[in-house]
Amino acid sequence: MKHFVQYHKKEKMGYPALDVDNLSIYTNKSVAATEGDWIWLIAGEGSPREYYLRAVFKFHKYTPSEKPDFTHRLSGGFGQLFDPMPKLNEQPWLPDLLKSQGNFAFGFSQITQSEVLNGLRKVLEENKMA
Repeated sequence: MKHFVQYHKKEKMGYPALDVDNLSIYTNKSVAATEGDWIWLIAGEGSPREYYLRAVFKFHKYTPSEKPDFTHRLSGGFGQLFDPMPKLNEQPWLPDLLKSQGNFAFGFSQITQSEVLNGLRKVLEENKMA
């Protein structure tokens, strides 16, 4: 099982992350995920940038995107949308995630650092809905 991150940038998407109402992401990158992999959707807003966890879900299905700016839609049926979204700026592992992801310039990418994954899992556990 692998873990991937996708970044939601309000300025590019045209709507804030809280308007995301389903467990899916959009990308133009080749789909490296397989069914059962986890996708973490992180949102960035404001200047200076504030980072939030919007969703985490288990990847289930790939479909062509209905959005003209993207080629792929990856969706899942098991996971969680966060509202309120946990803020990530104070997390000690965030700088490592930003560095490994080129400040999210690389798009949909695998997370390989165990420290980052453990940190994300901790945020999930602390904010899990009953």
